[in-house]
Amino acid sequence: MPTVSKDYKVLAAEKISKQRSKIPEAWLIPSSVIYQNVTNVMDVPVTCGVLTDVECDITSNYDASALREKITKGIFSVEQIIIAFCKRAAIAHQLVNCLTEIFFDKAIERARDLDAQRRANPRDLLPPLFGIPISLKDSFHVKGEDTSLGLACYVNQPAEENSSLVSLLLDLGAVLYCKTNVPQSLMTADSDNNVFGRTLNPRNIGLTAGGSTGGEGALIALRGSILGVGTDIGGSIRIPSLCNGLYGYKPSAGLIPLDGRDIRVPGTAGILPSAGPMATSIRDCRHFIDTILRAETWKYDTTIISLPWVNLIQNERLRIGFVENDGVFTPSPPIRRGLKVAIDRIRQSSDEDIEIIPLQLPNVKQHYQDLVAYWSLPGTDYLLEQITRTGEPLVPSLAMIGIGLLSSPARSLQHFFDLNVRRAAAAKTYRDLFRDNNLDVILMPPAPHTAVPLDTWSTASYTGLWNYLDYPAVVIPVDQVRQEDFADDLSNAEFGAEDAKVYGLYTGPDVYKDAPIGVQVVGYRHKDEALVKCATIIDRAINMPD
Repeated sequence: MPTVSKDYKVLAAEKISKQRSKIPEAWLIPSSVIYQNVTNVMDVPVTCGVLTDVECDITSNYDASALREKITKGIFSVEQIIIAFCKRAAIAHQLVNCLTEIFFDKAIERARDLDAQRRANPRDLLPPLFGIPISLKDSFHVKGEDTSLGLACYVNQPAEENSSLVSLLLDLGAVLYCKTNVPQSLMTADSDNNVFGRTLNPRNIGLTAGGSTGGEGALIALRGSILGVGTDIGGSIRIPSLCNGLYGYKPSAGLIPLDGRDIRVPGTAGILPSAGPMATSIRDCRHFIDTILRAETWKYDTTIISLPWVNLIQNERLRIGFVENDGVFTPSPPIRRGLKVAIDRIRQSSDEDIEIIPLQLPNVKQHYQDLVAYWSLPGTDYLLEQITRTGEPLVPSLAMIGIGLLSSPARSLQHFFDLNVRRAAAAKTYRDLFRDNNLDVILMPPAPHTAVPLDTWSTASYTGLWNYLDYPAVVIPVDQVRQEDFADDLSNAEFGAEDAKVYGLYTGPDVYKDAPIGVQVVGYRHKDEALVKCATIIDRAINMPD
């Protein structure tokens, strides 16, 4: 590790100056048009005057799958598409501070090379991601770019080689053009750090954009990207997908190459993180997973689990286990309404043969406590040493969860063994839950609330349970907070004082205006292809009702 000699404020100032220099002057938007006393900035990219009409069309009206069709038919060149998304990403960053590393120039050069290759070989079969712009969470290494994770001690240390997934995406024809912001330490749902600052939620700048893949969520919400890659060890793909109204897929661990910068103590492997897509459509999530799993991933990553793509579901009639709450935190009024909307639309769907089975999840509180125990097994001395190396303070969201109080010596091996025994027992319990009810998937909230005010998100039991069990899960957008979503009395919180505290975060539709509402669909471990197929059916029922 190189010795850090500068104070974090100096390093941050230099980094921000360099970052701003990567945005061409013609792509800058006047500060007067950014907020104009509004909380929702979703319309600014198409009204600020930076994008041409064609660029507005390219970035607004297609998902990645549709853009690939346009490329294949010669309607758009790769260069047109990449310039359009670079420009829109620059606009998004000026609005909500979502980017870390900017390499638009390299992306445009690659786009021109891809176009030239196609002109030279017009009959060649195009790779499955040919010309598709893909953004990346900051944790992935891109050769020549920093992987700082918002920690000043890693600034000005460009990666010497690509992460395995980055190399794979490039070989599949993708164009990479930026990396996105994360929380200090990756451990909170507020993407805020002392190097790049805070990412705002473009639908409501008073609410969190989520984390730890929050910059990605905000960028895709503003369509500065339509397909990005995040990581998830407790909800870090699904939480920002909920907060920003996106599709976000957490695969089973080990299916998608993951290596990059890691702030965990080297050698620890209690709960395994996953890498997965965040997108504007479920079919893009499906195409991403399908493409990666078919790409001989073992050639890129020695830790990968190479599974064939089977594309089957268990039952002719789709059986969905319906969970209203996790028994730890009571869903807030808009989450309850969104869940009802989703279930009603599924039941009313005329095109699908679907059965709903009410369920209660067993022992979530104990499993969530064990998940947190896994996370804190090594103590936090390693993390705090990285943070304090340049004099950084803890950001508010990290201080709020009491990270400094956990800086104790690592727990004993026996404690680790006991956790493993309990997790093995939990795995059998949840296997039986799926098997005894003959389930294809479980449908439930992704969190007890929508995006919440800054620095107040404090729990991840709804998402973290599935990291604990290593089950794949996907978030599907349903609706947004409406005026009918009144706050109700704290007595409606069913599970005690901590539940009431979280339940009280929701104060009504005025503060939470435009906050997205979604559902989470969970499949069985390593049955990712079945989950994606089921989620496609469920999304069609929810978001394309008769």
